[in-house]
Amino acid sequence: MPVSSDLDRFLEFFVGQQARQAPRFPALQAGQVLAYMGTSGEPGRHAQVSVHRLRGVDPGPSARELKVRLAGPLPVGPVAGECLAVMLARPERYQGYQVKTRPLLPGDPAPPFLDERDLLTVQGSQIFTVHHSPSTLKFFEQVPFDEVRDLAGGVRHALCAVGVTANLSPRFVFHHEVRDGRLSLFHGDGMALKTWMNLRRNRLETRLLLDLDEGRGWALRGEVEELAQGAHPVAWEKVADGFQAGRWGRPARCFRLAVDSLEPIAPAG
Repeated sequence: MPVSSDLDRFLEFFVGQQARQAPRFPALQAGQVLAYMGTSGEPGRHAQVSVHRLRGVDPGPSARELKVRLAGPLPVGPVAGECLAVMLARPERYQGYQVKTRPLLPGDPAPPFLDERDLLTVQGSQIFTVHHSPSTLKFFEQVPFDEVRDLAGGVRHALCAVGVTANLSPRFVFHHEVRDGRLSLFHGDGMALKTWMNLRRNRLETRLLLDLDEGRGWALRGEVEELAQGAHPVAWEKVADGFQAGRWGRPARCFRLAVDSLEPIAPAG
């Protein structure tokens, strides 16, 4: 369980972010805070997440590949069977890209990343487009490098996740509660995609909630559960109101992250 001082600091940060993020999403006005879900497909293990200053992007040897240069190092590197996912996002545009490496092989002579003292170079094997609006998440097999380069020009910080089928997904938190000293965050989904597939195998999640300018904030770990509407009508109403404000239709599902631990996080390098 998080100690009360950390919980109080987080709640102060959360309320501050509601005000700081509001101008980025003027159409919503639902008291939302954008956060990023880090998930892994390996039961019983949290995705390992980190924040890095972006140094640049370069084309890979094929159209589906991309090299990302970040201020390093990784707090925890991939082991055999795990991949590294990098999120580059412009939240106010509802636009982002996720770059994933191939899974690391045992005794790999050419691992898909180079982690030096102050530079982390990631060789992504595939690029996915990720839109921040919950009902318009889409993934494409091939993304032109020029599009990623243009977006990256306005990105200061990249997010990383390490794990089996590691995935990072943006979600708006539309409601939060503290009961008996335990924090819960609530969000909705419009479609069942990669995050949902990971959660079906492993309900443990690491949530990044950051200042979108500074890259500083909190990493929260806990377990995700899907809520029936009758089980928590207040949360469902808040999430549905947020979806309606964004013109995303009605959420197909509502989820609660029950937070077990939280700690401050800041950009590496």
